[in-house]
Amino acid sequence: MEYIDYYEIGQKIKHCRQESGMSQEQVAELCDISASFYGNIERGTKKMSLETFTVICDRMNIQPNYLLQDNLPETDPIIFSIILEAKKAGETQYKKYLTIIKALSKIVGEL
Repeated sequence: MEYIDYYEIGQKIKHCRQESGMSQEQVAELCDISASFYGNIERGTKKMSLETFTVICDRMNIQPNYLLQDNLPETDPIIFSIILEAKKAGETQYKKYLTIIKALSKIVGEL
């Protein structure tokens, strides 16, 4: 069984949060966890449940592979911030953004 480096995972989560311009408190609220617990996750001093891990990945638009492996997928910070804002506006708004992005991708592909 491989060792899970919670400190490294926490540092990657912290990096993503800082890139998004959000505070620990904002991310904690977005993920429905306490700011104290979220801070412990970033420092790697508390283990999070799989449910919390998936919520953080989903709400912060982080690829789970990025947190669990040593490679960072190419991510455009502008697109990331737009998607994050859409997620904050609610599930309906988020789905609308995804529909528009998919439609634009299809149109661009046909040009």
